[in-house]
Amino acid sequence: MHARSCTFCSVIFSTGNFQLIADPASFETVADLVRSVRLPQSPETHRSPPCFQNLVPISTDDWPLMVKKREMLSLIGLEESHGRKLLRCEVRKTDPPLRLLLPMNCRGHFQECPDDQFYSIDTIVRWKLLAGRKRKVRMEAGYRLRLLNPLVPAHFSGHLVLHPYFSVKAYLPGSVQISIPSDLDIHITEISTLACKPFALMTMREIYGMDANKFPVRIKIMSVSLSESKAVPKPLKNGQLLTILRMEEVKKFVATEISEGKKGRCFLIPYTYQGLILRGGRYFNAVSDVAAAMQQGQVLFQSSRDYTSCVEPFASFSANESFLALKKSVVSAQIQDELHRVEVLKCLNLTTKAHVKLPLFAEGEFRELFEDAGPGTMQELCQIPKLPCHVRVVGPDPSMVRDPLYGTEELRVENIIVEQCLIAKDETLPGVLDSAEDIYRDLPEATFEIPIEKSSCEVLVIEERFWRADVGKERCTTLQTIQEITEEEMLTFSNCLIVPCPPPPLPKPRSLS
Repeated sequence: MHARSCTFCSVIFSTGNFQLIADPASFETVADLVRSVRLPQSPETHRSPPCFQNLVPISTDDWPLMVKKREMLSLIGLEESHGRKLLRCEVRKTDPPLRLLLPMNCRGHFQECPDDQFYSIDTIVRWKLLAGRKRKVRMEAGYRLRLLNPLVPAHFSGHLVLHPYFSVKAYLPGSVQISIPSDLDIHITEISTLACKPFALMTMREIYGMDANKFPVRIKIMSVSLSESKAVPKPLKNGQLLTILRMEEVKKFVATEISEGKKGRCFLIPYTYQGLILRGGRYFNAVSDVAAAMQQGQVLFQSSRDYTSCVEPFASFSANESFLALKKSVVSAQIQDELHRVEVLKCLNLTTKAHVKLPLFAEGEFRELFEDAGPGTMQELCQIPKLPCHVRVVGPDPSMVRDPLYGTEELRVENIIVEQCLIAKDETLPGVLDSAEDIYRDLPEATFEIPIEKSSCEVLVIEERFWRADVGKERCTTLQTIQEITEEEMLTFSNCLIVPCPPPPLPKPRSLS
């Protein structure tokens, strides 16, 4: 029994004529057909366009009649109409040939028709074959395949399987010419259209300043400092490959842990934090803050520390004394042998039932007496008019493996900041970098934020407008992360939505005014 198929290397100018064996594979949509068949650029491009028969009847809006079962169609080319790409066809065996346009989403059951013509290998490769698609051919009678290649068996009478092979010539820096085989699995990026200078290092701030239509953009981290690696939610590493999906202004809560009445850790909390909280009363540093809060209604408040007044008629108070704010007023007071007009807040001391006058400059770290609101999320309960305020986390964020806020005694939500961030996705292959502990390792699809104010690393832009099939989904997969920061870092934020108002100063002697 003789071999029925044979594979060998043949250059495209091989002599002899060959007949294409119809591909038994069928295509369900016109789009599948277009991707798999080489189409003529115009009806006159080639005298033998691809021919397919439809195994099921179909109808289209562009053609009122139905394409009958086993109707034979010659594929003439492509054209666009009203933004749609259409396949131009001719129904064969009609006189004159009936022409129609099939949209890409047209469904059928298209199968290649037998072709009784003979072509040279050169013609088959140029007109009948897409790169990477195998085709079976049979040599015309009278030609000996052994003349093409001595490896062909002497009495071979089967078909050949064509495996087209292409290579690309490329120049490396220094005018070194190389040949790249087509089967080498590499990713090639065009850099001639980059807005930035190719191979020039950039900062994250410069990436943030790029036009929005340049995103998504792929970058490689070239240098990063140790201090910076701790300042971002996901530590950055040299050699890391990232896809920057977009720019975004990200809101975050700034909060301080309160334990046994003392300050503890400081946190940056995502505005979308989903842990459940109970909101307590607002926090007022000074009497002036209480007076400002009275614009929204009556205020009951309690002091957290002692205050001793050395001037009449201002009242002193102790920690844990409670007051009802009544109204602002102005009184005369003798300060350093001089009479001054001083703003005060008239209050009712709920402990002694006495009416007292508290100067606006007095600081007592007051807390509003308020029944807990909630449960709810921070976004729901901690709006700007309610801040600063105290909260208790009564349910962890379900999206987090470990919620560091759950289990704290109390938090004081101080402010809301807005950070300019780059939304990124880590594209580094597993094992390329040191596998330090990383909460993202089990969620490789998650995106993360890079605050540009905290980033000074240098990066190399690899590709702009990098297309990803799942770019549209990234907005739904940003991982919730809570950062622990120092008190010094908390004081450096300049983009706060609430601007603290310091208490008024003590009246100065007129001789110093």
